[in-house]
Amino acid sequence: MEEFNCAIRSAELEDLKSTGLKFTWNNMRSGTVVISKKLDRALGNWKWFKLFGDSYAHTYNQGISDHAPLSIQLMQQAQSSGRPFKFLNFWANHPDFLNLVRHVWSQTYQGSPLRIIQLKLKSLKPHLKKLSIRPDLVTTNLRQKLEKVQLELDGKPEDVELKKQEIRLTNDLAISVKNDEAFFKQKSIIHWL
Repeated sequence: MEEFNCAIRSAELEDLKSTGLKFTWNNMRSGTVVISKKLDRALGNWKWFKLFGDSYAHTYNQGISDHAPLSIQLMQQAQSSGRPFKFLNFWANHPDFLNLVRHVWSQTYQGSPLRIIQLKLKSLKPHLKKLSIRPDLVTTNLRQKLEKVQLELDGKPEDVELKKQEIRLTNDLAISVKNDEAFFKQKSIIHWL
């Protein structure tokens, strides 16, 4: 048995994830003399896990045998298409955010409940990325607009419409500055990790 274990270690083999029965063999006895073991295994090396990282071995009922049959479910990993998606907290403050999420979430999909959630999130991703104008660029734009309105107000202090614009831009700028702070704080945490 030691030689077998040594061969497995030298080949750098690891057990595949498994589902189904815990044991693959028993001595067909009961009571205090019963012996159950996991004798049968499905193994893979690093190349296997790289190609089929989501694969697993399923252990079926033994039927009339003392050994349980195994089957390997091949699940090829999807090729990564770049950086992983990160939800940016400032999106939640965007005026269109809730309507966008409601719209995508109201669409119907087929599959298990977990698969449906996965499909809805996948469908939501490109819509969220459209909201991804860096908040600091929005802030810069708002500062420029506010500066322009304040210069105009300096020449026309009695202009009610300009005063309303100034108030609106000041409020928008305050929100945008908070979004900046949240954005860069989250980015710094992501880069630090």
